[in-house]
Amino acid sequence: MTNLTPITLHPNLDPWERQPKESQKRYAQFCHYRDQGRTRTLRKSAESLALAEGYVRDVASAFKWRERVEAYDRHLDRQYEAMWLEERRKAAETDAKILGAAIGKLAQRLTSLNPAELTAGDFIRLMDVAMRHRRVLFGDPTETIAVTGDGSNALAKQFEDFAQMTPEQRRARLGELAASVNQRIKAVDGSDDQDDEQEG
Repeated sequence: MTNLTPITLHPNLDPWERQPKESQKRYAQFCHYRDQGRTRTLRKSAESLALAEGYVRDVASAFKWRERVEAYDRHLDRQYEAMWLEERRKAAETDAKILGAAIGKLAQRLTSLNPAELTAGDFIRLMDVAMRHRRVLFGDPTETIAVTGDGSNALAKQFEDFAQMTPEQRRARLGELAASVNQRIKAVDGSDDQDDEQEG
């Protein structure tokens, strides 16, 4: 058995870095083991380093190879997770812009619709599109319109109310819907915040 004095990992160094009292040669051996990835074994390291397996086991024990590579693997996991979180954030930001543009088209169309020609079915489809986009962008619950009474579907309630409106009331309701959609678009692209900063 090789007579090796076990090292103590330095508290201010990452475990996978070269430690005090670890020679460059010993550290290179550790790096070879570390960089084999999660299928690493001491036997494979011994073979590729052309060293006796028993010797490598003694070195690995004294220089805490397994403890250090576990810390290294956790470090890589955190880096990988952070990278994908950033990629998902970028993708969500891109999706929000695309959805915002789509809602913008809807808002433009709302202002040009003739309420007298708009059926209640047309209105409920427009409401459904607007509300679904709103939920996707802002993570709202599935039901965003409060319903009281018989517990009927929120869009069905909107349908019933719209069907009973005069053309002038329908025009006003469409204007409110368009304004609400535009406000949400501004919230997505940050223009609301910029306006607030300029006013402040």
